[in-house]
Amino acid sequence: MGESSDGARLPVGGSFALPSHATFALGDRVRKKSGAAWQGHVVGWYCTKLTPEGYAVESEFHPGSVQIYPVAALERVA
Repeated sequence: MGESSDGARLPVGGSFALPSHATFALGDRVRKKSGAAWQGHVVGWYCTKLTPEGYAVESEFHPGSVQIYPVAALERVA
């Protein structure tokens, strides 16, 4: 990781942006389809070998609490 002029850490290799094929955009309101309830807004995304498209969702009911889920576990909320 690199460092910005204000001391913040930056990812090596440039910016971090949602892929063009993303199902959800930053700020989209989503909820888990099943299991324990979790509803909130997309605040980030991730990808791994096992999860090519996943999202970080900040809770509407507990601000600051974030969970990560694969795209298949989420649905858009109107």
